[in-house]
Amino acid sequence: MANEKVDFSLKVISPNIGANNITGNGGITTESDLVEINLFLFVKIVRARNLFVQYVHYNFAPYVEVKAGDFQGTTLCYRDNYDPQWNQVFALDKDKVETEEITSVEILVKDDALRPYEYMGKISLDVSDISTRFPSDSALAPQWHALEDQCGRRCMGELMMSCWIGTQADESFHEAWHLQVGVVQIGSHNFVNTCSRIYIMPRIWCLRFNLIQVEGLMLEADIFIQATLGNWTFNTKLAKSNDGNAIWNEKDILFAVAEPLDQILVLSVEQGTFTRHKRLGKCGFSVQNAAMIFDGSAPSAKTIDVIQNHEFVGKLSMRICLDGGYHMFDEDPRYTSDVNPTCDLLWRPTIGVFELGILNATGLSAMKPHGRTDAYCVAKYGSKWVRTRTVVNSLSPKWNEQYSWVVYDPCTFVTISVFDNSQLHDGNIATEARDIRIGRVRISLSEMETGRIYIYSYPLVELQPSGLKKMGELQLAFKFTRNSMLNVYKMYTLPMLPGQHTSDPLSPIQFYALRKQTIMLVSSHMSKAEPPLRREVVDYMLDSREIVWSMRRCRADFDRINAFVSWFVGIYTQFDEIRMWKNPTLTTIICLVLYILIIHPQHLLPAMFSCLILHMLQKLVKKPKILSHVNLHLSHVHTSSVDELEEEFDPMPSKFEDVILRHRYDRLRVAAGRHVTQMGEFATRIEKLQSLLSWHDSTATFIVMSLCLVAGIVTLVVPFKAIVFVWLLHLLRHPIFRSPFPPSYENWLRRMPSKLDNMI
Repeated sequence: MANEKVDFSLKVISPNIGANNITGNGGITTESDLVEINLFLFVKIVRARNLFVQYVHYNFAPYVEVKAGDFQGTTLCYRDNYDPQWNQVFALDKDKVETEEITSVEILVKDDALRPYEYMGKISLDVSDISTRFPSDSALAPQWHALEDQCGRRCMGELMMSCWIGTQADESFHEAWHLQVGVVQIGSHNFVNTCSRIYIMPRIWCLRFNLIQVEGLMLEADIFIQATLGNWTFNTKLAKSNDGNAIWNEKDILFAVAEPLDQILVLSVEQGTFTRHKRLGKCGFSVQNAAMIFDGSAPSAKTIDVIQNHEFVGKLSMRICLDGGYHMFDEDPRYTSDVNPTCDLLWRPTIGVFELGILNATGLSAMKPHGRTDAYCVAKYGSKWVRTRTVVNSLSPKWNEQYSWVVYDPCTFVTISVFDNSQLHDGNIATEARDIRIGRVRISLSEMETGRIYIYSYPLVELQPSGLKKMGELQLAFKFTRNSMLNVYKMYTLPMLPGQHTSDPLSPIQFYALRKQTIMLVSSHMSKAEPPLRREVVDYMLDSREIVWSMRRCRADFDRINAFVSWFVGIYTQFDEIRMWKNPTLTTIICLVLYILIIHPQHLLPAMFSCLILHMLQKLVKKPKILSHVNLHLSHVHTSSVDELEEEFDPMPSKFEDVILRHRYDRLRVAAGRHVTQMGEFATRIEKLQSLLSWHDSTATFIVMSLCLVAGIVTLVVPFKAIVFVWLLHLLRHPIFRSPFPPSYENWLRRMPSKLDNMI
């Protein structure tokens, strides 16, 4: 259970960032205004020459060691190379240089065949003589330096290098290997796992496959087609083939495919049942040959020969296409960061830029023995992922890295997570050690004001089977700059998803199957990068865990619904007090108001809209001062027992030993999870309706208030009977006058924030 003394609140902080010095808290001017400026001592080792003129042995393996006090780092080791080229950059925080009172930097050229304390050549630089390089300057030119042996004599060998003091805006910063204390040294070939990187997701298409018929198979038994693409296999329904032309008439089979489109769709004709069948023939179709469509139109039919043992056995007719009109969800739809379709021609115009400064973390939990944590951050918005550098052996790591994203929709979320790096040593990599998650933060763009810089310290909380645990705090600075408020207002009237989702909607089974495939494709793509984003990182960022039964979430959703029902109960209670004349003055006023409305019914709607405007103005005073975050009481973390949390985190299939009990229990959990999801969706819709008046989304509430003002004026001028007649005429209009797309108010409502945004 959560400790009541632990502070889980969101804190406003005031770090020394560049944006605080801008008059009026204005626009971002440089790439480091949202982070603290840190100075680093950079050493770039380029190449060496004439190293082994005085050496006769043949097993030489040169490498360079950079030492500054107790901090050191080594380059890669090249064997049998007289003129090695390293092109490696080392960096050390200037604060550590001053704290440890480091006065000099030593560059030692060593041979792997020599003893560790021996070296072939040495260069010593005084820290006070190293010049400072500004980000606007060009790269510092490396120079040849003569080496000195252990006796102080000049060697024949020379080393090309450069040394300077710069900031994290330096172009070498992201490639630099940060020097560490000798006791926590990592392998020279593993340092790439500590570097910061930007990753771009591949473009993922929806492959639609619709089987028409198979010709030429004179069989009495049922047949079906087995479609396989990569690791995914789908079966069509059974069809008769007594006339030689088996015909299917069913929904499309959907696959998620990533660019480059080099996959092969394998179609095999199977005879028998789904459990017992034999192959009659198969054929392959290259995905890149499928037609690309963007408007949902049906592609032309294609015919492929079915082959068995290099002999022709029939023909298969089908329709196949790459549909670019869908948005391929990788994230949880409730916390999506992107709603654009695959085809970039259908993308909506950009509405602004989101800028994020990842400052530091404090009070992190020790994730390794000897109280050690090697932390890094991963942030995602849209198709762009960023990974900060790994700060080795620190429970209070400082990153101070700034990134930006283009925004297409204001009602989206940015996800930032902290992980402990387990890929710094060969032993962990060989055993496939997993990076451990420390915590996650979500930021809703719709709650942010234009141009305002938010600087918060977010608590990192993890819900575990043993209870809720605070893993530390993450300090962020971020800002959302909108290009045009008119474009933002327009976005609130447009459908949340692309038009293809409305004209040809996906079934829940198709949706979740495509999302599962998309997550696997993203994970496979990220694992091929250097350094890779591992599967556990991608799964945690995309929240890929299936929703199953949770007693905690059930109670939370029930309370959310009960809060809405209690609002109606309160209205009835107040009406009953008026009816029973418990407050004669109020009852008299209500009677006069009703009398006036009966005499002048045209004032009814203006009065209603006026009351709504007054209500929203009252709510403006209580407008939240800070952005929303995890609400532990709303999530019912404090009321959940350990047994309930173990049930929530119980894997599928269950870990119970009894096979029958496990099967029934898993089935119950899946069914109950669907009901919990429906309860949550109902509660979310109610809360979105309430948020129209609560100023959680300032833009939406301002639009509602403006529309109420306009509607009040219109209803004051137009006769009440005319309004009712027009409304009924619109309600009963013929279907030919109806649009297949959701109405504007429905799109508006879907964009509203809810308490779901604050739940774990």
